[in-house]
Amino acid sequence: MVRLIPFELGRIWRKRSFLLSVCSLVLLHLFLLWYTSLPDEETPPLSAYKALWEELSGKSEEEKRSYLTGLKERADGICFVQDILAMQGFQNEMGNILAKREMQEHPGVFEAYYPLYQSGAYLEFTPSFAQEQALINEVYEECLKVSGYGAYLRSIQENKETLSGISIFGGQAGDTYSSRNLQRSAADYAGLTDQNIRFAPSKGITSAMQSIWTDLLLVLSVMLFVGSLIAEEKEKKLFYITRGTRYGVLHSIAAKLAALLVHCILLTALFYMVSLIFFGQSTGWIEWNAGLQSVVSYMESSLPVSILGYIILSILTKAFVLFGIGAVLIVFCILSGIIALPFLAGAGIIGGSALLYYLIPAGSIVSMLKYVNPVGLMKTEDLYGGYLNFNLFGYPVSRLVLSFVLAFLICILGTVGSLWFFSRMRSMEGRKLRLPFSVPFRPHTNLLRHEAYKFLVTNKALLILFLFAVLFAYRSLDRTYTPSVKEQYYRDIMAELEGELTDGKEELIAAERARYEEAFQKLGQVDEMTNAGEMSAVIADNLKAQANMILAFYPMFQRVEKQYEHIKQYGGGFIYDTGYLYLSGILEDSFPVDFVMISVGVLLAVSGTAAMEYQSGSLFLIRATKVGRRKIFMHKALICGMAAAVLALVPFLCRIYRIASVYPLNSFGADIRNIPHFAEFVLPLPVLCFLLLLAFSQSITAAVVAWLTILLSVWRKNQAQTIFFALLFLVVPMLLKLLGFEMAKWFSLYPLYGWSGMLG
Repeated sequence: MVRLIPFELGRIWRKRSFLLSVCSLVLLHLFLLWYTSLPDEETPPLSAYKALWEELSGKSEEEKRSYLTGLKERADGICFVQDILAMQGFQNEMGNILAKREMQEHPGVFEAYYPLYQSGAYLEFTPSFAQEQALINEVYEECLKVSGYGAYLRSIQENKETLSGISIFGGQAGDTYSSRNLQRSAADYAGLTDQNIRFAPSKGITSAMQSIWTDLLLVLSVMLFVGSLIAEEKEKKLFYITRGTRYGVLHSIAAKLAALLVHCILLTALFYMVSLIFFGQSTGWIEWNAGLQSVVSYMESSLPVSILGYIILSILTKAFVLFGIGAVLIVFCILSGIIALPFLAGAGIIGGSALLYYLIPAGSIVSMLKYVNPVGLMKTEDLYGGYLNFNLFGYPVSRLVLSFVLAFLICILGTVGSLWFFSRMRSMEGRKLRLPFSVPFRPHTNLLRHEAYKFLVTNKALLILFLFAVLFAYRSLDRTYTPSVKEQYYRDIMAELEGELTDGKEELIAAERARYEEAFQKLGQVDEMTNAGEMSAVIADNLKAQANMILAFYPMFQRVEKQYEHIKQYGGGFIYDTGYLYLSGILEDSFPVDFVMISVGVLLAVSGTAAMEYQSGSLFLIRATKVGRRKIFMHKALICGMAAAVLALVPFLCRIYRIASVYPLNSFGADIRNIPHFAEFVLPLPVLCFLLLLAFSQSITAAVVAWLTILLSVWRKNQAQTIFFALLFLVVPMLLKLLGFEMAKWFSLYPLYGWSGMLG
């Protein structure tokens, strides 16, 4: 039997289609890790965590706390300055009164942090203050909690001692579940100390070990393996032969189960190794030998293990749970004569477990069902990183113990069931699942319509395109834009200036310029009088603060003056350009993410368009038809290109709607070169034509992705191989670009897609 194990494992792993399917799952896994970690307006990029961790590494615990405290004070000071400027931005008496009151309640804060705010040097880790503040607050709070781990352990023991004192005098306090739970907790935590606690930001390790997508892809890989292990042999009717051999029954199924176990361990280790490497490179490598409780998310753990020990335990636990699920699926495969039914059963098991986990409240009387199920077993961050006891007849029972019992039972039941039913298997053939109803096919002679039906319906491309369109719409419409105080000032003044230059608009610009010149002169006069000893420092600081509150908006006025000078020299009119700068990818670099997602959606939808003709053998009939292969493939290319082009328009149109709701998009007929950033643009296009050109180029790029995928499909003649090579050639260069290798974008189609964001 031992010799059968590598045979059963190699029989599946040596298949190019299965190997490429696994590679595609790994690439999809990497894509999901990157996509789910994308920053937004208030979420820092992963590189920010890495930069902060590089500053913290090498410091003692006390130095880490001191450094983070300084960052926290700086962020609070900058936030105070922004609040004062926001009040001043109201440009009315109430705003001035509120600003003055806040400055009186916090004397010296505005003066201390305003120069830093003006210089922009406070953005040490991220490109925006909202992200910077979120990063610092998150890591600072984590550091405070981890620093108090020793006090947390002492409080657990103190609660036990308090309860013991009550029991001596009261006599009954120790007979309740709460008292028993406190005593059990104190005993479980008794061996822990804070000696090996070394704080590190938790972003990397928790993101690597807590991704639900990773577990779903692992379950999918198990389904694929079981399908090749049992269902495929049924479909090919091989059991009529193998069961007649000397070791064709129990030895065969035992070897299959052992191969499944090896597959689960190897795949789980591979997927989580990819996750750890991705987040290690992105957020920084933590100290593997530090205590698990060094990570704030796992502070409640009662296990005396290191971070590396937790990772190994998690991988092995997930692998054995996956083996148990796979063994149960093998039972379904043996009993079922329908090939697809076991996979539907597997989806039902996972779906039902997920509903139990996410719908049952943690404090309900049936909370045990929330955690003790397959999905709960896969959540090892709670199993090993937390602490929970269940109330069973008044006695605390550890969730860890019950979870181990359930995992063991699943594996035993799946293994014994497989051995039992395989030895008595009656259904040795498999057939495809047929729907209880059928849609009548109406014959027609329109080739374009026929190929469109094959592409959209038969090849399931319509479903894939629809899902990606929904994803694009959600991502674009869910994006929040919050104009800063300075941007609100710029929007207000441009609302008055937009359009052709007039005498009234020149007077408005001259008045604003005079106001800023007066503030600059006031600062100079205050400095001169202070140096000459004619003014006290306190009065000087107050006068400077008033002038600085005015000059805080001067950079935005410089944008107005830049347009004014361009109009005076070349003619044209004023344009409120912030919305157009967002839309063209200048102020928000969202094009790389959109392009990666469009490429993935298109190649998944198109990958089987040509391969299906080879795999079904219909190409031999097509070659003999009057129309011939060339014309049919031209129709396929036209349909796929059009579908890809429409998909590319979805994020563009949604972004227009979302941006226009915050930053008005006017002056569509004005020359695009009136916007200072596009002053050197080669063509004198109206703004509307510029946007149409941008939309057209993005649609064409998506169509080119579809056409290249079709060529790969013709080359490889296999859908799984087409997906793999399409991901390799079309997506991987962009992933490298997003990971910081800027040169990689020139080996992709991105310059054609995101050319507007590369101008200037």
